[in-house]
Amino acid sequence: MPWVRRSHPNSRFYWIVAGIASVLVGILVGYSWWGDTASVVTIVEQHLAQSQAQVRLLEKRVKALEVKLGVAEEGASERESSAKAY
Repeated sequence: MPWVRRSHPNSRFYWIVAGIASVLVGILVGYSWWGDTASVVTIVEQHLAQSQAQVRLLEKRVKALEVKLGVAEEGASERESSAKAY
């Protein structure tokens, strides 16, 4: 019957609510997964910085020993006295 109007519930509102809820759930789940990883990365960065500082200190000590032994010149540039990694 074309003259009878059927009232359809507005499903657009439900789609918007479902979309917002899914985004919130996604954020919470992502944080639970990636939050642990981010904290581990921070710890690894701190250990790496400490290791680099120790390596620099050891390089200075080795250079001082080389100067004392006469293996390297005191005025040699950094590029000439350092070891090549390639």
